[in-house]
Amino acid sequence: MTFARRSIIAAAAAGAATFAAGPLLAQGAPVRIGSTLALTGPLSATAMVHKLVGEIYVEQLNARGGLMGRKVEWIVRDDQSKPDLARTLYEQFVTSDKVDLLMGPYATGAILSAMGVAQRYNKVLVHHTFGIPSLAKYDMQFPSWSLGADPGTTVPNSLFDALAASPKPPKTIAVVTSKFPSIHFLSLGGREVAKKRGLQEVLFLEWEFGNRDFGPIAARIKDAKPDLVWIGDIGLEGNMLL
Repeated sequence: MTFARRSIIAAAAAGAATFAAGPLLAQGAPVRIGSTLALTGPLSATAMVHKLVGEIYVEQLNARGGLMGRKVEWIVRDDQSKPDLARTLYEQFVTSDKVDLLMGPYATGAILSAMGVAQRYNKVLVHHTFGIPSLAKYDMQFPSWSLGADPGTTVPNSLFDALAASPKPPKTIAVVTSKFPSIHFLSLGGREVAKKRGLQEVLFLEWEFGNRDFGPIAARIKDAKPDLVWIGDIGLEGNMLL
């Protein structure tokens, strides 16, 4: 843990004590948390799961007395799977809504946009999985689930280690991937690891984020006859391809 992060945690603890004793507690004002999710657009199927789980947690938290004795109000707005819109909405959370806390959106592009806003206003940002850790330069951002420092190497190596221990390890591979930034990053990492491990690449295909026509891609995979198919997908892309 860096000195900066230790300082942030210590300051947060001290601030929480002051916060709990302040006039807002006596007034019963809720703790307002601002967040966007991709409730529409290509990421909506996954983001709706995040919304459902978040609502369940907030309900349970408030039933136990809330946060620091105050009810929690979770304000969720639709960023439409668009990082630029997410940036605008997080600006509004800070400048207009004046929320107490920020929670990050779903998917790397929108998280990066929210992170920029949090850094500009010196706000802590807790967010979901961030697929390209090297881009997260802000000290006060915290992923709720980490893929590690170098997922482009560790994730594919874990997969290929498991496959190598199987009765019939693959010898050929097809890599097909979305161009969504974090997914593309992981797929290119997997492609390089596969080459280093001696797998023969028989197909490499990319599609634009938001694509819904996977028939031609499936046909190319069938013609290539790989032992293993690496599918770099997000949202429902993998389901549609399968």
